[in-house]
Amino acid sequence: MKRTLSIVAAAALMSGIAMAKDVVVGVVLPLTGPIAAFGQTSKGGLDIAYEQNHKLKNGDNVKLVVLDDRGDKVEAATAVKRLLNKNNATVILGEVASGNSMAMAPVAEKAKTPMITHASTNPRVTKGKKYVTRACFIDPFQGAVMAKYALDNGMKNAVVVTDAKQDYSVGLSKAFKKAFTAGGGKILKTVLINSGDKDFNAQVSTIKAAHPDIIAFTGYYPEAALMVKQARAMGVNTPFIGADGVGFPELVKIGGKAAEGFMYTDHFNEAAATSPEAKAYVEAFHKKYNKPADSMGALAADAYGMILNAMNQCIDEGKAPTDKECVNDKLRHTKGYKGITGVININENGDAVKSAVINQVKDGKFVYKTTVNP
Repeated sequence: MKRTLSIVAAAALMSGIAMAKDVVVGVVLPLTGPIAAFGQTSKGGLDIAYEQNHKLKNGDNVKLVVLDDRGDKVEAATAVKRLLNKNNATVILGEVASGNSMAMAPVAEKAKTPMITHASTNPRVTKGKKYVTRACFIDPFQGAVMAKYALDNGMKNAVVVTDAKQDYSVGLSKAFKKAFTAGGGKILKTVLINSGDKDFNAQVSTIKAAHPDIIAFTGYYPEAALMVKQARAMGVNTPFIGADGVGFPELVKIGGKAAEGFMYTDHFNEAAATSPEAKAYVEAFHKKYNKPADSMGALAADAYGMILNAMNQCIDEGKAPTDKECVNDKLRHTKGYKGITGVININENGDAVKSAVINQVKDGKFVYKTTVNP
């Protein structure tokens, strides 16, 4: 068999045909653990994008190597090292949680390897980095969208719920407060919670006593679902608004009827998918999974598409798709990329400048309300 392969390879070289190679894209996701829904739905979208296209212009084949970090910062950094040392990855795709991406970024920087996060929105993920890019908007924009929507709808007094254990939540709360007060709103209280908490009765009592017009919840879906359920049980009917960390089916599965009316900013809603790229993705998603397409999957598909776009640009310039410096440069200078979540432009910080949508839970489903442009 080996002799046959070597003869084929020799014949290909003699005829000037280059043998197709595997170009490795390393993927780090929380496929198990407390935020497994993020990782699993990200992989679902990534799989769709991969099935649609995994060949580069020069005939090389893209190979995905996916590792589970269980939502843990140490394991996330270890996974990147393994993908670089064992699998010889050209690019790293991941993570979801900002804290985990921040643990991964120094490893990628040291190895001068491009890394693209599809969903980490904390500004610090890319701050001061040369090799880290993101396919999503950042929390200052997301926080401002939350604040603007509340103020535009006459909600002038807010209580902010912050998950002290999550960099994502701390940064998002800061962004919301800044935009809300700048717009004339008043922050009545900041209530602290911790990831993994189950009992929010003390916090809900504090919120109830403050009589806010709006509750700005900046954490993730497990705590959001339990808190809104406990709040409604204690007679607090104040509207909740969150961000992309709450928009998961688990919000409704755990929260039940109490989740009705919960609003949140997000990157994508298939009801607003109007481009050919978005429509094709949604159709493929429905066919494969028989359920609505979500934002995490769409973002992962966009990050993957941006990687292929960058590699193909390098090929156009006569460089190898494994040329990390070239691929990184193309990723960092992405302009007018027509993604599933909208048109993506990467700014000088490596951040995506793009629109956001606002969704709301209605009759147990996530319903599109409006789009807010940057």
